[in-house]
Amino acid sequence: MNVLVISHLYPSPGVERHLFVHEQLLALRELGVEAHVISPTPYAPRIFWRSERQRRRGEKPREAVRDGITAEYPRVVQPPKRLLFDRLGDLAYRSVCSLPSVTAGEWDLIHAHQALPDGALAQRLAADLRVPWVVTVHGADVYQHFRMGGAVERRAKDVLGAADAVMANSSAVAGLLDGVVPEDKLTVVLNGTTGLGTTVEPADDYLPGEPLVLTVGYLIERKGIRDLVAALGRLRREGRTVHLAIAGDGPLRGSLEAQAAEEGVADTVHFLGRVPHARVLALMARAQLVALPSWDEAFGLVYTEAMAQGTPVIAGKGEGPEDFITDGESGYLVPVRSPDALASIIAGVLDDPAKAAAIGEAGRAAALELSWARNAKLTLGVYESVLASAP
Repeated sequence: MNVLVISHLYPSPGVERHLFVHEQLLALRELGVEAHVISPTPYAPRIFWRSERQRRRGEKPREAVRDGITAEYPRVVQPPKRLLFDRLGDLAYRSVCSLPSVTAGEWDLIHAHQALPDGALAQRLAADLRVPWVVTVHGADVYQHFRMGGAVERRAKDVLGAADAVMANSSAVAGLLDGVVPEDKLTVVLNGTTGLGTTVEPADDYLPGEPLVLTVGYLIERKGIRDLVAALGRLRREGRTVHLAIAGDGPLRGSLEAQAAEEGVADTVHFLGRVPHARVLALMARAQLVALPSWDEAFGLVYTEAMAQGTPVIAGKGEGPEDFITDGESGYLVPVRSPDALASIIAGVLDDPAKAAAIGEAGRAAALELSWARNAKLTLGVYESVLASAP
């Protein structure tokens, strides 16, 4: 089976982020699926580069091969600040529709990742090539694009409603597609986790002997890190000293630093900035608890990576991680925006390390079930169902 993959998030050489599409393609290849990736890249002349992100985009190669999978990065003129966001797929279509790899390829199916802009582009290419097309929803489609309202919401819903099949990466995301995607075209396909079963040496050199909670992510409001800092403040006022290591950076950093000072925990809240992935895993193995009490969380590889290290995790109740975390058995689920609930769980984990270890081991077993091989098998099943019903 030959599949044309559309993903503007696909990694480029030197960028080790957003690897989930690539990991899925490697697992699908083991099942006989051959894929070619088109990753539309916003273009701006060098003179207008004002950020590291613009520089990375500008320096992407036109084509690259990763683990035997070829990806093309056609340049797309993209208006700033989400202007015409509902039409970005159409703008990309002009750059993609005449690529020799697209027009000369013998494609059985097109698989897009996210409704906008990738799904909109896939819809037009599928009409040209007369092949079925499917979309994987990763969360931004429903949590952000639907809430933007107006033309963006309408186009996202139109794209998802028109696809031959839609795969949601969690039950929480699938639930938000009720009335948008027909039930018989919607399937929950949980992400896989890379490196399952790999032993990682704990970062015992980091704050040796100190009780440590780790959080990992982009520092924005919905990640719930304010609530973690507030929880540490409550614990300090109860006479407990707990360290919080924050791996990641983002616009909320200055505000979080100020909050830590106000809570009286500036000495135990540590801002690590961006941390190499291998070091993050080692910190996960070192910590007593990995907490990311975020909302609008579609899946969250942070949780499964930590669980694979046998470290208990905290996630938000009612969010995507409920698909693989059973509260009090394989991890902890808390109401979002609840510092008191976080403080209670942190204290409980530190007071009963034997129970925490048992929950960590149950979490490890749950994470080990979330392989990319499992994901690929379910994805291939969707492909085959779509092709079987194609006219």
